[in-house]
Amino acid sequence: MADNPTSTNLNFANIANDSATVHGNGTDSTSLHSGAARLHSIATRYSTGELAEACGVTVRTVQYYDSKGLLAPSGYSEGGRRLFTEADAERLRYILMLKSLGLGLAQIKGVLESPNRDTILKMLLDEQAVRVAEELDARKRQLQAIDTMRSDLELYGRMMATTELAMANRMNDERARKIWWATMIVVGILMDIAWIGTLVLGILTGTWWPFPIALVFVAIAGVWIVWRNLRHATFLCPECGAEFMTTYGRYLFSGHTPRTRKLTCPCCGQKDWCVERYHAERVDLAPGTCVPGTCTRESCDTNTRA
Repeated sequence: MADNPTSTNLNFANIANDSATVHGNGTDSTSLHSGAARLHSIATRYSTGELAEACGVTVRTVQYYDSKGLLAPSGYSEGGRRLFTEADAERLRYILMLKSLGLGLAQIKGVLESPNRDTILKMLLDEQAVRVAEELDARKRQLQAIDTMRSDLELYGRMMATTELAMANRMNDERARKIWWATMIVVGILMDIAWIGTLVLGILTGTWWPFPIALVFVAIAGVWIVWRNLRHATFLCPECGAEFMTTYGRYLFSGHTPRTRKLTCPCCGQKDWCVERYHAERVDLAPGTCVPGTCTRESCDTNTRA
């Protein structure tokens, strides 16, 4: 139960004498303000409930910190109720601030009791910053794993990784895919600039010799993109679930979207829109063959070799 507000007898005579001394000695306004602040600090008394309300916490929180030796009352009323000063209120706010930063009670107590409070606090905050950064990295990895799993379910209809190591590899594949896509966009823009720019140059100035050079560059860049992509890409058949690598010819002359191509599965022979899966590492698989064990058909010869 919360303590009720309680009045106490204060030694105002000593305060008055201090004030008179200040005036008698002609002390400046700074000392007067200091004396007024001291008067306010001494005159202000909080019960447990009032302190909790002033600091925005519950009575139980104040009692808890009291029981842990972090926040002792400055006095007691005639009825034995705990009384706290404004300095105690500041101490509680300081404790709450340290607690919000993630420091434990033992660490907070060490800070409060040390004469080198600021030095110890800086060291603890440095350690806490490292821990928080590590936790953030872990949370980011979890979020990336969730995004990868959702993407797999949306694109492939199933999870492509069922172990922690496999999930780490899938996340690495996704990062590599994004980097490769950005690379293809940049190369594609350069290809367009090359042939369109030299074509416009020829039309406007009659200088045509850069144009065939640009076409050669475009052709080489296009072949490199296809060659590089096929070395790292496999395709998933929606019919039998097989994961396979296609040939260069079928890749070049197949209909496609950004994430699918209409290919014939070498496992079941079904021609359909197959989802492209990019791998960070080069795929060690012969073009036109399936990844052993990926087909759901028992009659598939790759399952017998797996």
